[in-house]
Amino acid sequence: MKVVYGGPHISVPSLGKVKNGDMIYPVRVKAGCLYVLGRMKVEKIIDADSYLAQQAIIRPKGMLWDTASKIVLKQYSGYGHQIPRNCVDDAAIGIEGTSLRFDFPFPSVLLSDLCLGPRPGDEKPLNLKDGKVSHVNLQGHFRRLSEGSVKLFDEIMKGFEKNRDKT
Repeated sequence: MKVVYGGPHISVPSLGKVKNGDMIYPVRVKAGCLYVLGRMKVEKIIDADSYLAQQAIIRPKGMLWDTASKIVLKQYSGYGHQIPRNCVDDAAIGIEGTSLRFDFPFPSVLLSDLCLGPRPGDEKPLNLKDGKVSHVNLQGHFRRLSEGSVKLFDEIMKGFEKNRDKT
């Protein structure tokens, strides 16, 4: 991962509380399971248009990213996640990042140990229903992990990288 975008919509939440040095763990929820997509340490946050210009990624004139992304992805096929899919304002640039993958589930037996919150000390356990995660709990915001949850994610990421090397 090289970049994570922030924007004004729930599909691309604001980077307002993300800071240089933060670790970002993108996740997705599918059928009540939490999937870890990767990890990226933030070097700096800049204007998205500046980042795209630095990468020489050009959006067709008069088009928004939601429609332009399909065209741009064909032109820049190797850029993958660096091409915005929606309106974006800012770009968190990564110092170091893992590969992206969509097949790495967070162990369900550890879900009840995850604590998230808006500020250090305000983290609460992830709200589960019958041991399953709802996308509503995670959609539209960057969530801060408790210290214990960071350690848990770091251990999970060791398996992520080890498992990646086998594929």
